[in-house]
Amino acid sequence: MSAPSAERTSRNRTSGNQPGADPSGTGAGGIEPTSRPPLRSSDLPMCCAIALAMILATLALSPLTVDRSFWLLAGLTVLILEGLSALGHRLRLAPWLIHLVQLLVLAAIGVGLGLSAAHELGLTGSLPSQLWQLCLNSSVVAQTQPAPMPAHVGVRWLTVLLVGVVTILADVLTLSLESPVWAIAPLLTIYVIPALAAEQAATWWSFALIAVGYLVVLATEQFCLSRRWTRNLSGDTARASRVAAGVPLAGLGTALAVPAVVLSLVLGSALPTFGSLDIDSARPRGSGPMQLTDPTIDLQQNLTTQSRQVVLSYQTSSRTGEYLRMASLTRVDASGWHLAPVDLSTTAPDSTPGLDIASSRRTVQVSIGDFGSEFLPAPYAPVSTTAGGQWSWDPGNLTIISTSDDRDDATRNLRYSVTSEQPDLDTADFASAAAGTPADRTTVAVPKDTPQAIIRLARSVTAGATTPVERAAAIQDYLRDPRRFTYSTSAPPGDGFDVMTNFLTRSRSGYCIHFAAAMALMARVEGIPSRVSIGFLPGTRTNGAWQVRGSNMHAWPELYFQGYGWVRYEPTAAVGQSPTWSVQNPNSVPQTQSSADATESASAAATPSAPSASTSAGAASSAPASSQESGPSLPWRTILMSLAGVLVVALLACTPMLLRAGRRRRRLSSGDPSALVAGAWREVHDSWTDHGLSWAALSPRAQLAAVSDQLGPEGAAALGRLAGAEERARYARSLGEIGDVGGDVEVIRKGLAAADTPRAHWLATWWPRSLWHR
Repeated sequence: MSAPSAERTSRNRTSGNQPGADPSGTGAGGIEPTSRPPLRSSDLPMCCAIALAMILATLALSPLTVDRSFWLLAGLTVLILEGLSALGHRLRLAPWLIHLVQLLVLAAIGVGLGLSAAHELGLTGSLPSQLWQLCLNSSVVAQTQPAPMPAHVGVRWLTVLLVGVVTILADVLTLSLESPVWAIAPLLTIYVIPALAAEQAATWWSFALIAVGYLVVLATEQFCLSRRWTRNLSGDTARASRVAAGVPLAGLGTALAVPAVVLSLVLGSALPTFGSLDIDSARPRGSGPMQLTDPTIDLQQNLTTQSRQVVLSYQTSSRTGEYLRMASLTRVDASGWHLAPVDLSTTAPDSTPGLDIASSRRTVQVSIGDFGSEFLPAPYAPVSTTAGGQWSWDPGNLTIISTSDDRDDATRNLRYSVTSEQPDLDTADFASAAAGTPADRTTVAVPKDTPQAIIRLARSVTAGATTPVERAAAIQDYLRDPRRFTYSTSAPPGDGFDVMTNFLTRSRSGYCIHFAAAMALMARVEGIPSRVSIGFLPGTRTNGAWQVRGSNMHAWPELYFQGYGWVRYEPTAAVGQSPTWSVQNPNSVPQTQSSADATESASAAATPSAPSASTSAGAASSAPASSQESGPSLPWRTILMSLAGVLVVALLACTPMLLRAGRRRRRLSSGDPSALVAGAWREVHDSWTDHGLSWAALSPRAQLAAVSDQLGPEGAAALGRLAGAEERARYARSLGEIGDVGGDVEVIRKGLAAADTPRAHWLATWWPRSLWHR
């Protein structure tokens, strides 16, 4: 260690003899210079590591939404914030000032994206008002919509802001507080969101991305630390010791980290997942809890995508087709409408609940294609079916549910017939019907926390009605009024109290689940038992058969009346006509319905009756135009994502070159001649490494003799000048004249580029090996 010690002493002594140097370490005249944070060579690599880790972590949010453009915006935001951090540390700004600038820039990004999103959603008012409305709108969507959520500009805006805030937090922990190990906290914040919000188990690759990002941060920090172990030593012996110490550390880190990540993935995949709904059922293979999926998820996905795929076809004697019900939501609370726990029966019930008047039966032949569900589509009220497999009945609402092991796909490619019982309903007699009392009391209860705004609205709408049928008709007419409400699948999804209050009192825009849920809750407020049914509209009649597409999936309310049982209503004017029995004045039925259809509607069953074929077809064709998600069209979105991919690839490809150029610039920009010579000599060493050439641990003079033949005459002369200056800086009392050190380095680099080196010059430039091979 004698040579390095002498080298360090000589450098310190020489620096003090240079013009303008202050041996005391203070500024001119002995005054202490202004305190500024030290410039650390690790700041730029750590900023790049944080940016990469956050971009990888952001991909873990993908299971939450079908929208992929959020990753482009979030990734650009991360790059901007970390670019500001790198620039701030380069300028040696105080950490609090760097983070303040980051917050201000993030706020500017949020305001810009927020105004654009508010404009797309049609929000008006002052800037704070628009942003507040957007925040409320987006929060409702995020809280009520199951994953994966449909594309929504407000949710995209919130996601970008969240990623930005977490990125700043990671920057604070990793750089300002110098605690890279705590970078796991913001990364796990990103991971926990989809892990808790998604109904399915979090994917293994999302955890793997988080782990890779975290390991990148730790590895970068360790690499930078290893460079500072011998910061006062600049000899080749010190460099050799760093290599010797760094390789075992890197190997140890890899040996510990990689198995830990793999073991976590294996153990994590073995953990069980749990459903949200237990139903005590008498199953063919034993009794026990059964998990049912929420039918509104398929409803939202099919309406948002406006699927044109034919999912089923059927034949019926009805001229107006059939409403094919799958399930009924009977329990309501602040979070929305839900399936209620019931005891299933393996046999069909003997009678239709609540039906006491004369009735008739009709059989429908159904053929299902590529559509899997555990609920059997059937007209209400089904009394028998020929569907193959294991099916059980809910005796309360006559839902037919699969109890087979593969029940999620029980309907796929299934052919069956179903017979339903339908009341011979007389419109005049029905007008005086009283609200009934169903056996299932969950269809009667009005939650205590029902918003007062909804209660007041229900009272106001039905103020002039004197009978339950009139009150139901008044609510339906109010919701069907196009001057008050518009149909749009880009409205906040869900059917909770917040969503319904927003739909009824503020936005007045929604799709079938909003109309159905609102009418059912307002009917309960008026003392009429209600439920929300999920299924399909009649579809379109073609060559004697009815075809039902994914976009025909629908939700409607059913109200319970004494003697009539459950009666269907249609508050969603955009997709279907109201049944004749559900309007206050039968003569007000729209003229687009033929007299034959009106006659059959008046005599048909309450629930199976449907709008005319022309209406259904018209609704199916017009719905996509009115429900397109605001935002860029698919080609533009594809172009944006492609550009984002190109940008990321270009950034990754340029990062090694930029890091290498930044290191070279720092070495050759020192104002201390002794440090400048040492930096230039290290730069020559790294240039040799970049080109795949060997550089033995020799003295400068011996090194010159060993490698000068690998350069041309100009390069050899420049290397000789640098070797002499490095030798004087190490051992002489004074440094003397050093000449154009930066120019000599460039001459040597050009000489290496022109020589026939093992590594091509472009590879040495774009993928410099000296960054990781010391």
